[in-house]
Amino acid sequence: MDADFNIISLLRYTNLQWNRKYYETGTFSVQIPLEQYSSKIRHIYTKDRPELGVVTQINYVNQRGYRNVQLSGYFLEKELGRRIVYPYAKVTNIKNAPSWTVQRGKAESVAFAFFNGFKDLVYTDIHTPDDPPLYSCLGIVPGTDYGRGNNTEQTRKDEELDKKIYSILKPSGMSYRISYDFDENKKVFQVWSGVDRRQEQSVNNPIVFSTKYGNIKNPNIVISDTDYKNAVIEHADYQNASGEDITKVMVFVPYDRPADNDDHFVYKNSGINRNDYDEDSFDDALRNEAFLQLESFKKDFNVEFDAMEGSYRYMTDFDLGDNVSIEIPEIDVSGEARLIGCYEVIKQGEWSLTLEFGEPIIK
Repeated sequence: MDADFNIISLLRYTNLQWNRKYYETGTFSVQIPLEQYSSKIRHIYTKDRPELGVVTQINYVNQRGYRNVQLSGYFLEKELGRRIVYPYAKVTNIKNAPSWTVQRGKAESVAFAFFNGFKDLVYTDIHTPDDPPLYSCLGIVPGTDYGRGNNTEQTRKDEELDKKIYSILKPSGMSYRISYDFDENKKVFQVWSGVDRRQEQSVNNPIVFSTKYGNIKNPNIVISDTDYKNAVIEHADYQNASGEDITKVMVFVPYDRPADNDDHFVYKNSGINRNDYDEDSFDDALRNEAFLQLESFKKDFNVEFDAMEGSYRYMTDFDLGDNVSIEIPEIDVSGEARLIGCYEVIKQGEWSLTLEFGEPIIK
């Protein structure tokens, strides 16, 4: 489709890679014969996948008599990365700047607050402040806020909006999508969550990927806790109402602390402004910042394998974001993990799927 989402042509690709991710923006790459290419192509759309691709790279190759064009880019979720969650300021030329500094509540509602607060900009040129305001709009409308997830408290910092919203939703096992409604020509922001398909639950059909059951072939499994940390010592310097210099050092551990008291600490020097909080809220803000710090020190549990014909059907029996069970009896691994990456390749009529899983719960 072109920049205005008008259909240009139906692409008959020779190589397609469709990489869906849960906690970050996915990517795509599609190779077509030169005869199918148009310089007006800006978006890639298919009714068979929930994502819409934004073309950001064009690669033309003329080699051995074959002339191909490869169109690559990211999915529509990355459009939020064009916006910055700028800090609160009493003086600004941004006319629609949010009046709040902190958002508290359920993760989904907080994510919607940040989306609505920063998706569009209305501002004045500092050289011609009396001229009409300037508008910069993504054209994305909010969906429905169901108020799901854990309680969270989030401050405004100089972060890209897409990364900020992912960080708000990830501790609750949720993510977001920007879907494209073809009939209404509308882009919609919506929070979503995968389905619980572990063996222990009985609400949904369970999914067990296992070499024992023969639905995994060519497994490549890496388990590592080399960089693992599970607790934070956080340091904050500030002045109290009397102007006295205060140093505060706090220990924060997640709610799922190991029963064997096996703590691995990392140190964090907080940059949070104490003046934005009362005492209780300040501790909550420090805790939230501490847990975000731990995201960089997770246990690595990478499982890659090829899909088996006659096994579970992708996007029917399981999908991106689902919690599933994994059994690898050869190395005595039994656990559960969320599916955070689905990497499809279609080349010369052959389809392959590689799955990536997030931090596991090993039993």
